[in-house]
Amino acid sequence: MAIGVGRSLGSFDAAVRYPAHDRRGHEVLFYGHDQVFICSMLRFIRAALGGGFPAIVIGTRTHLDKLADLLESEGHDVGKLSQQGKYVQLDAAETSSQFLVDDAPDSRRFTDLIGGVLTRVKESAENDTRVAIVAEMSAYLWKQGKAAAAMRLEQLWKDLAETHAFSLCCAYPISSFSRREDRLRLMKICSEHTAVIPSEGNAPLPGAAQRPDEGRFRILLDSLRDHAVLTLDPEGHVISWNAGAKHVTGYHDHEIIGQHVSRFYLEEDLASGKPERALQLATAEGRFEEEGWRLRKDGSKFWANMVLTVLRDDDGGLIGFAGVTRDITVRMLEQQTLQETQRDIMESEQSFRRLSLHLLRSQDEERRRIGKDLHDKLGQSLSTLKMELESLQLLGIEDREGNASDQLARCIDLVRASMEEFRSLSLSLYPPMLEDMGLRSAIPWYLEAFTKHSGIKTTLQISPEFRRFPNDVELALFRVLQEALANVERHSGSVTADLQLFIRNGNVVLKVSDTGKGIPWEILGQGDRGQLFAAGVGLRGMNERMKQLRGRLDLTSSKQGTTVIATIPISVQQAAKSAGVAG
Repeated sequence: MAIGVGRSLGSFDAAVRYPAHDRRGHEVLFYGHDQVFICSMLRFIRAALGGGFPAIVIGTRTHLDKLADLLESEGHDVGKLSQQGKYVQLDAAETSSQFLVDDAPDSRRFTDLIGGVLTRVKESAENDTRVAIVAEMSAYLWKQGKAAAAMRLEQLWKDLAETHAFSLCCAYPISSFSRREDRLRLMKICSEHTAVIPSEGNAPLPGAAQRPDEGRFRILLDSLRDHAVLTLDPEGHVISWNAGAKHVTGYHDHEIIGQHVSRFYLEEDLASGKPERALQLATAEGRFEEEGWRLRKDGSKFWANMVLTVLRDDDGGLIGFAGVTRDITVRMLEQQTLQETQRDIMESEQSFRRLSLHLLRSQDEERRRIGKDLHDKLGQSLSTLKMELESLQLLGIEDREGNASDQLARCIDLVRASMEEFRSLSLSLYPPMLEDMGLRSAIPWYLEAFTKHSGIKTTLQISPEFRRFPNDVELALFRVLQEALANVERHSGSVTADLQLFIRNGNVVLKVSDTGKGIPWEILGQGDRGQLFAAGVGLRGMNERMKQLRGRLDLTSSKQGTTVIATIPISVQQAAKSAGVAG
């Protein structure tokens, strides 16, 4: 995107440029007066026809007739050239109506229509050469209030250039962009072209006063406060500077004009030759666009979108560059934040899936354990009881009198043992005592049952001020106790387990220690608590439960044993109630 202002650029002449012109030639001409436009286009078409190149003019009926009259006055037989297919005139209104659908250009219809004209013109040419085109269709649509259609048409011209070789110049009266809402659209139109070329009726001549349209053009540029619009000489030195450039970079025009464009680049970009490479690519391609960090006058950085467009004189020689730079730091940071948020969401989803899988596995493991306990303990006892009762039933009357007492005693013992086993199993799932009397009573009972079936001796210290807490807090601590003792029994090899329950610094704390072999170094050495809890130690679910209560679960281990500490913050009111100070 570029607009050249501040020095005379002149109208462009196709005579020299066409032989070396490629299919990327798509330029735009802004003019102030019809007479200037007609004269500029006359030179364009004259040079094309004189060089043996066919020409197509798509314009208003007035401009077509005026241009034909001028060509006739110079000795060109317009009728003959038209019959030969070397000079084609198309009315902009009629032509555009053939590819518009609901006031929008239809890509297929446009390609078929204009592509067909190009094909016929090239078939009539003396050699396989490119076609010169002057088009006012976009300007016509713009004047009809169809700005979106005009900008879409510029894109369709670019698409057509991928399959047909032609050199195109679109023309707009600068008065079409007098409204405030047209400013950004003007910049968009410029961005669709490889060069922006004001005619000599537009660009101020050295020492000449600006005409009304020229002043309007300058005011329009200066009103674009979020766009730094500048022109550079062929070496990259700044030669013009709009108010928006001052707003974006902090430099006044007298501070920056004459300075090299590299002034805005970071040191690492200077070292890699980035400014020079941008100018080279713009020269080779006609247009160059990139995003990157730039420097303001105060040394601060901003993320810039920069577009450079090459400017050429009548003979196609390089006379400089026009550039537009926008500060898009906010957009870039928002995009980064969005990407980071999306990454966090993906990581959270992965963590949630891992946790869900772990919970499912834990649920399956718990069901397996309950099923095994029911089968191995309660099931065996009930089977033995059944056989004893069947044996008692088969005894004769005389035998029953002698043996019934002993067998009934065994049956009673089996029933008692089964009841105790069933009671222990059900209470381990959810002890009613925890809900009715709290941790202070539930933990001693659980430790007694644990020691009885595991043989591991336990000790318990509960601070005197420890009373009741909300059910979710007490249940979470009880589950940690169960899980920690299960690990002691299954993995540690310890013959003792020590427990402490106390309040410290506004937290309720449960501490479980053993004197076993500890957690293997290859697991503990991973260093990440999340990985540690997921590594088969069986505490990940408890860790998540602690997090739900804004608490934490800490684990330390060595060859001398393992310690698990569950910490849950409590409010001042809860602490006072636990200590018996508040009711």
